[in-house]
Amino acid sequence: MRYRGLLIAGLILLVGGVIGLGLLGSGLFNPAPVSAEVARGEWIFRTGTDPDTGQPIPYAGGMGMVMGCAGCHGPDGRGLRTPMFISPDITYRNLTDPAGMVEPDGRRGPTYTDELIRRAVTRGLDAEGKPLAWPMPRWRLTERQWQDLLAYLKALP
Repeated sequence: MRYRGLLIAGLILLVGGVIGLGLLGSGLFNPAPVSAEVARGEWIFRTGTDPDTGQPIPYAGGMGMVMGCAGCHGPDGRGLRTPMFISPDITYRNLTDPAGMVEPDGRRGPTYTDELIRRAVTRGLDAEGKPLAWPMPRWRLTERQWQDLLAYLKALP
């Protein structure tokens, strides 16, 4: 009796594994391929370093030791709450929402374009030209670093 239960459980696992492998092979469960640009942008977002050299990307202003955008905006870009500040959701969908980005307090803020996002990241100015909050660094990105980072922001769900 006991062996029969083990046999049935084994067969269920075997059949489930075969079905799972078939679905995996069909591409149904495979994640979408990530472009090199998006992968580089994710590296920049998470580490604040250049993907080619590993060197920190220079920045002005902001807090002391920054660990990329994710250090303040979270690994998914949706913002973080710390004892010192609340960072906004910087997913591309939120920033470019035609109704205005949703601010941490729930109000609607300005709508960003790609160039306005770049200005915010590199010059610390919001979509209306006002200075962003003190924790925001002014990143000195190369053109390639900027394009990679923007590609990653666009890929965030």
